[in-house]
Amino acid sequence: MDISNLIEEMTTPIHDFLVKNSESHTIRCYMPGHKGTEDQLDITEIDGADSLYDTDTNGGKGIIAQSEKNASKLFGSKRTLYSCSGSTLAIQTMLTLAKLRGNGKDHVIAGRYSHRSFINSCVLLGLIPSWVYPEEYLSAAVTPESIEAKINSRTLAVFINSIDYYGGMSNISAIAEVCHSHGIPLLVDNAHGAYLKFAPVDLHPMTLGADMCADSAHKTLPVLTGGAYLHIANEKYCAMAKEAMALTATSSPSYLILDSLDRCNRTIAEKPFHIAEICNKVTALKRHCADMGYVLIQSDYMKVTFDCVAVHSTGFAMAEMLKEFGIECEYADEYRCVLLFGSGSTDVDFETIKAVLKANTPRSVFVRSLPSSPVHIRTQTACSPAKAYFSGKVRLPVMMTVGKVCAGAVAPCPPGIPLIMPGEVVTIDAARALRDKGIADIPIVV
Repeated sequence: MDISNLIEEMTTPIHDFLVKNSESHTIRCYMPGHKGTEDQLDITEIDGADSLYDTDTNGGKGIIAQSEKNASKLFGSKRTLYSCSGSTLAIQTMLTLAKLRGNGKDHVIAGRYSHRSFINSCVLLGLIPSWVYPEEYLSAAVTPESIEAKINSRTLAVFINSIDYYGGMSNISAIAEVCHSHGIPLLVDNAHGAYLKFAPVDLHPMTLGADMCADSAHKTLPVLTGGAYLHIANEKYCAMAKEAMALTATSSPSYLILDSLDRCNRTIAEKPFHIAEICNKVTALKRHCADMGYVLIQSDYMKVTFDCVAVHSTGFAMAEMLKEFGIECEYADEYRCVLLFGSGSTDVDFETIKAVLKANTPRSVFVRSLPSSPVHIRTQTACSPAKAYFSGKVRLPVMMTVGKVCAGAVAPCPPGIPLIMPGEVVTIDAARALRDKGIADIPIVV
């Protein structure tokens, strides 16, 4: 995407206001209580600062509204909203908007390995997930055919995550085609892929046909933790978007996060090829890893995912070896180890990682015994997620819960993906998997 022609339009209205206010030496008789001693740019909704969830009511002329319009131009959306509560808030808002325009429908077709923010949103909104299983554990790659087979008269929306924690991606274009042929919106949890709009090939869900999309800007772009976007491509969801977001959002959004989202627009426009250059460096690192004997699985531009079992090791052993040399990975489990790069990754980072991997061949992470292969946890549904969550509950040791109904989303974090959902009957496989993940007890419906 050529965004170099947008540089003159990429003003920084939020940042400019915050800097001007910090230099004014005004006596701060308003929140927060530190009065600027912690950070001069940290303010609340004072005169002129706009209000994140009220940008529509003031005519869309405030500094936040202007900045969000800049982001919308960069991402090619009909509307982009900022979130100071990560993609979780964006996901809650997408589902709220779908329900508001859903004519009473309440079923959402979703990839089984969706983030816990999805199932928690279903609890809050009274929605019922209809699960589609991918071929591999933790994978996002559900097929268009499996989704179409689930569509019925109660289907409100389709929800998929892409990119997954290992770096796998869904065929968004094909899934969007299926959804739209049935008049159903496609919602995408793109938390790990905000950068995709600026990658060597634009694979962003907004480009590929999603109706709405949640991006965690902070995961790969130069944004503070908690900064995220809700992108909307379907016009019918735009008008009520702010109202829907305010339903579950904090009423005290961080202006420091808003400032970083605002400045990110300018940074991307000033260096339109920087993200693509980082992606190319990651691709080169992948080639070096393969040349050194490491086995990688196919992953998105910003991840290097080691298939550790293939070299008779575990992700944990690989992560521990890297940590000894000052390299902290994004995620590791029994099978794989994931390195995540971003706009701030440096040439020194890449060269250091290459040197460490060259000095430590796959033999250095050899383990005597390998973990058993992962299994899909398939359960029966006893009741809706909302009914289970809001029922009476008690916590029991996990191996004593077999045959009972789970009352919450039980998700080791990372990756924050529930192994069992509220309303599902705990199977022996589920109980063992939870135990093996270090979970001692879980909530059960009584």
